[in-house]
Amino acid sequence: MLPTTPVMGRCKSKNPTHLVKCLPRMSWSPANLYNLYQRTYGPPTSDTKFTKSSLTMFQQKWKAKQLVRGYHGDWIQEGKFKKDYLPDGLPPIVGAKGAGAAEAKVPLASMMFAEVEKRLDTVVFRCCFADSVYRARMMVVHGKVSLNGRKVTNPNIRLQPGDLISVDPSAVTTLQPPKAQDRDAASLPSDFTPSPPPAETAEAAAEPSETSEAEVDASAETPSSVVPPAPTTPAGPKPLPFHLPDFAAPFLFIPPYIEPSFQTCSAIYLRHPTAAPGVSEVPSPYEADGEVMKLAWEYYAALGRKGDKRPRSMIGKRLGA
Repeated sequence: MLPTTPVMGRCKSKNPTHLVKCLPRMSWSPANLYNLYQRTYGPPTSDTKFTKSSLTMFQQKWKAKQLVRGYHGDWIQEGKFKKDYLPDGLPPIVGAKGAGAAEAKVPLASMMFAEVEKRLDTVVFRCCFADSVYRARMMVVHGKVSLNGRKVTNPNIRLQPGDLISVDPSAVTTLQPPKAQDRDAASLPSDFTPSPPPAETAEAAAEPSETSEAEVDASAETPSSVVPPAPTTPAGPKPLPFHLPDFAAPFLFIPPYIEPSFQTCSAIYLRHPTAAPGVSEVPSPYEADGEVMKLAWEYYAALGRKGDKRPRSMIGKRLGA
């Protein structure tokens, strides 16, 4: 069994859902829902209004990078992210250019996090088997996840189309066993009634019971009813109870590239996430082709993929230049 306390895994912050930082994370935590609301409707929305900002261009790019990296792979070190997960370029748009091509644009900026969505721990979280990506990572490390029938303990594995993952039902967040109080209440018989107070018991004993002779004769003539045998419980493990954590409903969604089965606690990775006109399959709290995503990509494109030094070919250039 995994520990019931929230597990942070290798997250760089001990409290990733800090209310002051207000960074949305891959978590069902109530504090994360509050941070997501604040980033959408609260005062922190001023940080993402770059059209009316006094920050320099580099400061805007840095702020956008901080926001998107707080959600997409915040447990991955920055150097490793730029080396192994950041693509050299965004995927090109393949197709005929028609009259409606200009109207429906393809949001490509969010596709820079497509490699993060292929990770085993991220897929386990996307299947709603864990309440956070940090707990999903610990499930893999503790041997609770199998890939194509083999137990794996490396959460850094990137899945390929057709891979099958299976999770131990005892480790799934929504299938945790009941608490001690609920277990004691469930063990009581169905016809159990609490004993009355002592005062009511004394009053009932003081009143003599009046039973007519006809009732006595009728009860004597009626044969005693035969008690049916108790039903036998089927052998085997009992189904685990379903318990949804509080404030988890807004985070319950399944990406289209995953097909989970909650009856067997397994899922099939159908294909890699992609983008279509007006739609991006990479889940994110920020607009798929908004200013935050675009500035974050410009930050990484200007610094280069392997390090923090800009290559000569990109000096003085911006995204789309």
